[in-house]
Amino acid sequence: MTQRREIARRALQCAAVCAALACIAFGVSRGESAVVLKKAVRICLECIGVAG
Repeated sequence: MTQRREIARRALQCAAVCAALACIAFGVSRGESAVVLKKAVRICLECIGVAG
């Protein structure tokens, strides 16, 4: 019974990783990574007081 649970756990982990990678690929294909980077730079500049 524990071997079956281990297999089910591994399958669930694999499915979760595959779903995450698919979501990342979808976001990158839409250009969302550039938007996120632009927002991150803006936040960092505001934190150090360079940006208005």
